[in-house]
Amino acid sequence: MIYPRRRKPATFSLYRSQRDAARWSRQITTMISKDGARLPGARGAMQTITSQDASRRGEREPLWTLFRVVFGLSALSWGGLALMAQLENHYVERKGRLSRVAFSDLIALAWMVPGPVGCNVAVQLGHSLRGRAGAWIAGIASVLPFFMLMTLFAIFYRTPLVRAAASQTLLNHFSVVLATLIAITWYKQTRALVRGKLEWIATVLGCVALFYARSPAAYVVMLGAAFGTGWLVSPVRSTPVVVSFARGDWQMLSALCALLVLFALPLPHRYDLALLWPRLAGAGMTLFGGGFSALPVLKTLFVTPAIGVSDNDFTLAFSLSPLSPGPLLNVVPFFGYLVDGWAGALIATLALFVPSGCLVVLAQRHLHQLKANPRFEHGMRILRAVTTAFLAVAVLRIAAHVPFSPVYLMTALFSAMCFAKLKVPVYVVYGTVAVVCGLWFAYGALI
Repeated sequence: MIYPRRRKPATFSLYRSQRDAARWSRQITTMISKDGARLPGARGAMQTITSQDASRRGEREPLWTLFRVVFGLSALSWGGLALMAQLENHYVERKGRLSRVAFSDLIALAWMVPGPVGCNVAVQLGHSLRGRAGAWIAGIASVLPFFMLMTLFAIFYRTPLVRAAASQTLLNHFSVVLATLIAITWYKQTRALVRGKLEWIATVLGCVALFYARSPAAYVVMLGAAFGTGWLVSPVRSTPVVVSFARGDWQMLSALCALLVLFALPLPHRYDLALLWPRLAGAGMTLFGGGFSALPVLKTLFVTPAIGVSDNDFTLAFSLSPLSPGPLLNVVPFFGYLVDGWAGALIATLALFVPSGCLVVLAQRHLHQLKANPRFEHGMRILRAVTTAFLAVAVLRIAAHVPFSPVYLMTALFSAMCFAKLKVPVYVVYGTVAVVCGLWFAYGALI
């Protein structure tokens, strides 16, 4: 029996047309993202709403709403990366205020400039939505939650009860947990940032320089040398950087450079207290990526006889840092309160976070010119690799102040397993160590 020839189902051609349509849609979207400035309606297609676009369409973000949203997200974000993720979820996924491409540009620029990455992204987001006022509002909202909490920590830390409970043994165990956390962070960042031979050489030389360095000038020279080396050895050398600055931009850059030079100058110790806040602002210009890499830099400023912050105070502040929302640079209000009360906490926070916020807004205006230059990007790649040396040296210096004892090795193994394998939150690890130490002290008192 001869059966009639069966025709192919129509769904095949439909599937193929859908697949082609999807491919064409992706191509069109890519073309729009690259040439959005030349294609009419491209910004609407990509859902990228600048401040001017939102104003024309009646969708400008109210300043109070911007403050409320960023404040709430910052209060629930432990770490700068968590804040970036929550900002993306709200303004890209839920509200559609920015496209993924636009938000990824904000993140890339935040890593390219010094200062806390999460706060840098919040400042840029506010600037994109509401201009200069939005940048200030978003920056204040991202800093305010951890400013209040860390200042409260400092107030309670000054009470006799807390200082009596913070025994040297407990602080040593906290130091071990902190060193383990920094070591794991160093391992992850090294795997992500240090790949080529030149990056490894720069990282090793940076570790050696930081280990023997005792002056803030060494940090500035090392970072400048890393960027300069990457610039000089870049495979592409025929592309100049063409960036046009307005007069106000040059004035801002001059002021930031003056603060950086003031931080690097080897001044007599009698000027430590008088110039603490301007030098802290200059130190912020060396903190690429922030986090635990800031530990050696901040210790150079605060742990001096003139300032009065002890090694135990410094270690405890960084131990409390993961317990508070915000980036790991939230220790700055704590140190500021120890130096000069509420006024010191406020001035320290402004000194560290305002310059980096101004710089990231300035860089945002020239983002495309900077990203398009391969020599600049190569220099930043070497610079980011060298910043891992700050983490390695921080671990070594913390470990040098902890006695070599089996009980501290057990704490190190326990915290390493919790952080690396079990992914236990930081505050749970610190709480467990504190409870075990308290039970051990109680058992010793009964015996």
